[in-house]
Amino acid sequence: MLIFQRYQWWVASMIGLALFLALAGQVGVLNPFQGVFLRITSPVESVLNGVFRPVASLLSGAGEAGNLRDENNRLRLENEALRNQVGELQQNAEDIKGLRDALNLTQGDQSVKYVAADIVHRDASPFTDVVTINRGSGDQIQVGMVVVSTKGTLLGKVTKVTATNSFVRLITDTQSTVSAEILGTGADGSVKGTPNRGLSFDLAQGEIQVGDQVVTAGLGGGFPRGLPIGRVASVSGTSQDLYKKVTVEPGVRIGTAENVLVRTDFIPESLGLED
Repeated sequence: MLIFQRYQWWVASMIGLALFLALAGQVGVLNPFQGVFLRITSPVESVLNGVFRPVASLLSGAGEAGNLRDENNRLRLENEALRNQVGELQQNAEDIKGLRDALNLTQGDQSVKYVAADIVHRDASPFTDVVTINRGSGDQIQVGMVVVSTKGTLLGKVTKVTATNSFVRLITDTQSTVSAEILGTGADGSVKGTPNRGLSFDLAQGEIQVGDQVVTAGLGGGFPRGLPIGRVASVSGTSQDLYKKVTVEPGVRIGTAENVLVRTDFIPESLGLED
């Protein structure tokens, strides 16, 4: 009972003190004491500010770093999406250009017939350069037919045909040989594929200079005459050499070609002189 009375007295005292301080604050009695209190606690406040300000700055900086990281990730994703869109637009432009070239070629000589095809697979090694196209016997493709680029440059010859696909040995394959000549001079020889998918002009006789255009000679019946192959890239050797060493740069980037034309009006003669 005594403890309860003391507790009541303590509560009443606290309530009374609170009321007194509230009334005193209203009439300004505590103003002088407030100034003294602020002067006493000012050093403590400064110390506390010095301690907690770096912590607050660190926490704020961490929040800002997180925001910057999120913004950077968002911008990176947007940049990647834009790059993909640019790549698609460039690829579409290349496809349109290839189709336009093919259309111009097919509208030229009406006696020449082509079937357009896409390269769907490549088998490339230092000695082999074969591609698969998405046209076969169902599209009237036959073994031996000539394959050219959309600009009409010789690419190779069909070596195997299925119902839906055909295999084409490119002229850069080491097993490929094409009788060729220098346009305008009549200097002739054989264009052969070299290791690492290059071209050489072997057994070349006559005057040959860098930049001369190399075309098919039509000998052997394997290719029609006059198809562009490329240009002479280098000529080395001496006047004592029976045959000079001649390299040829293809007229198109054979390794990156995606669209081709199969010439269906030309049926090669099976004389075995050209591959």
